[in-house]
Amino acid sequence: MKFFVVLFWSLILSEIAGFVIGKLNDTSFQPNLVAIIAVVFAVFIFVLDKIAISKDPEAKTSK
Repeated sequence: MKFFVVLFWSLILSEIAGFVIGKLNDTSFQPNLVAIIAVVFAVFIFVLDKIAISKDPEAKTSK
């Protein structure tokens, strides 16, 4: 479920950012390209969270 939430919000925020950046650079807005970049970035962040960041077992315990 966490993956789908990250994917959803990355798509929404990247489409907004792509539109704004396209208007600032006076270029055409390409929603398909922005969506592909957003999905790749979201998958990369999700995989990085699962693989590279180790969980601290003592972080959840309180004294």
